[in-house]
Amino acid sequence: MAKKVDCECGVSLVGESDDEIFDKVKDHAGAVHGMDVTREQALAMAKPA
Repeated sequence: MAKKVDCECGVSLVGESDDEIFDKVKDHAGAVHGMDVTREQALAMAKPA
């Protein structure tokens, strides 16, 4: 089931699996916001796409 995370900066990230959405959220948070995000945090932000 696809999942989506809408970042406060306006970026929307979509992944087809928990692993994919975690990788996208982790990469975005690190590259754009200088933040480290755990798998649990990323999946807690995810909603059905």
